[in-house]
Amino acid sequence: MMDVPNGQSVVSTAAATISERSISSESLSDKGSELKKSFDAVVFDVLKVTPEEYAGQITLMDAPVFIAIQPEELSSCGWNKKEKHSSAPNAVAFTRRFNQTSFWVVREILHAQTLKIRAEVLSLYIRTAKKLCDMNNLHAVMAVVSGLQSAPIFRLSKTWALLSRKDKASFERLEYLMAKEDNYKRLRDYIRSQSMVPCIPYLAACPRCLPHGIPAELCEGNLGGWCCHEVIFVLSLVTQAIM
Repeated sequence: MMDVPNGQSVVSTAAATISERSISSESLSDKGSELKKSFDAVVFDVLKVTPEEYAGQITLMDAPVFIAIQPEELSSCGWNKKEKHSSAPNAVAFTRRFNQTSFWVVREILHAQTLKIRAEVLSLYIRTAKKLCDMNNLHAVMAVVSGLQSAPIFRLSKTWALLSRKDKASFERLEYLMAKEDNYKRLRDYIRSQSMVPCIPYLAACPRCLPHGIPAELCEGNLGGWCCHEVIFVLSLVTQAIM
């Protein structure tokens, strides 16, 4: 064996180095295992959250987006224009929130592994929509109802058949309230009846075309099925939210 100046052999030095690396490797492996364990994705069970909690969290996410909308974004119908991202960015973001909620409802129902669980998830979202209505978050009510009315969900006849009479009746009442007939007349009447109560309205029920804003001389007129004072009321909701 060849000796090194400090009296240790090359072999012993190499062995020590390998041993250190081995210990270091094991240490890193253990740390990696701990990190992996601590960051493992939690399997989320949608049924373990109550309708009240879902409704509250959805409303907490919707509220700041609604508050950010400027009245002129609605009075100019900027969200219907080609340059909507610049003329009505907050209204567009509010629409995005609608789609996120609706797609989430569809995804969670279809993700259920059995018919029984799927029916339970469907029931959960009907009850969530009812709680959202109680909270006057009509924007989210329509998002959930739209998800439940979508083709992938509505055609699940065996799943719907497992719902209780109470859940079916609740869904029918929500469908009736949010129906498009007469340009959402029932919904508009309901919003108007809530004039003294905080409300997040469903903005798609607003007039479809107000290209030049709201002229004062049209205050007694009719715009796209909405009276002008109804438009002003919805805009006032936004203004009050901003203030």
